[in-house]
Amino acid sequence: MPVGVVSNCFKSQIDAGQPLGDLIGQASQRGFSVIELRQGCLGDCESENELVPDPDRLQALVESCPGLQWDLALGYPCFDPTTSGDDPVFVAGCESIGRLSHGDQVPHLRLVDLSTDHATVDVADAAHTVGHLLQRVRDVGGMLSIEHARENWKWFSEVFARAREAAGANGQWLKICFDPCNLLMAPGRPDPAQVTADLDPDSVSMIHIKQRRDGRPWPAVAEGEVDWPGVISAIDQMGRGRGFHGPLLFEVAPSRDIWEFLDGSRVYLSRLGLDMGLETRVPGQDLEVEESGEAT
Repeated sequence: MPVGVVSNCFKSQIDAGQPLGDLIGQASQRGFSVIELRQGCLGDCESENELVPDPDRLQALVESCPGLQWDLALGYPCFDPTTSGDDPVFVAGCESIGRLSHGDQVPHLRLVDLSTDHATVDVADAAHTVGHLLQRVRDVGGMLSIEHARENWKWFSEVFARAREAAGANGQWLKICFDPCNLLMAPGRPDPAQVTADLDPDSVSMIHIKQRRDGRPWPAVAEGEVDWPGVISAIDQMGRGRGFHGPLLFEVAPSRDIWEFLDGSRVYLSRLGLDMGLETRVPGQDLEVEESGEAT
């Protein structure tokens, strides 16, 4: 199973001036084969204030780090009925995903809406907006993933289902970026393991992996608020036992010790039965998860 990392894991290093390309090179050496480039943590590949992705610099980044699978992630009001997709961020995002793809890879844009109050938006209106954005992504031959963040899970599921159905043949290119940990912030706190088991694996593009303790994002995946043993069992149950075989992407809280935390997290999950590709790790690394300490 492909294992990857989201670039916001490297925020501490990027803020300290370390080039994003160097960080991705280190990730590749450790066996991370999928890179999600998150707006706000693109280094010099986005504008400083508006955080508009720079397609030329992103293309140069990909060319300097061959052999990886890429997607671009934007914080974007994809459920807001007033969203048109004509703004500089979305336009640049659509152009950028074409530059990120190579070979037989499908251009891939992931959106997460952290600004729209879903409780004030009708399901049909949100689904219409998502469908419109999907068409814009399809215009460049791409796939669109929508991440569940803090929305009511039932509302989110209905929006996704309606948008997918309305898209007809293009519906297959609309996917869910699933993050079990985000369910802890949703109304009613649905059980992450149960929700995971009920998912259709064909509708999921990736699963984000992270943990919370005491209501805060944690820099490693270990014991915490998410019952990862239960979620891992549920991943195997997806699709009536077919399981999920797509990318697993770490999105842990930033830390100065990010590599130690990522390596230790892979060991922890591997011991629980999740394929983490540890045969590709850098020899000699200390892979034990630290059980204390705050992200800095």
